[in-house]
Amino acid sequence: MMAMDTGLQVWLDTVPGTRPSVIVPYVRSPENGTVRYQLSAVRQGRSGSSSIKQSGTVPMQADRPTALTRFSLSVGSQDQCRIELILFANGHPAGTYTFACPRNP
Repeated sequence: MMAMDTGLQVWLDTVPGTRPSVIVPYVRSPENGTVRYQLSAVRQGRSGSSSIKQSGTVPMQADRPTALTRFSLSVGSQDQCRIELILFANGHPAGTYTFACPRNP
């Protein structure tokens, strides 16, 4: 999953062999700078609901993938789940990115 806005590439990756899944959002920029992020993940299912909220600031090097954070999330096959990232690059709004949550195998 990848989306592009203001020259940024944003995607999610999962750490292989982890249960519940460890999810790592990445960003790549064509220039050096800093990115501030606000992350929210919301899961709803038969067993109830859960949410994760994180924020932070991370330095970026040009054309190098940068991990913003990592978090774990268990998502069942019938659960509704989404992850939203709001990014600010070098102090300016850089986009809002929404992803479906990766599913546990």
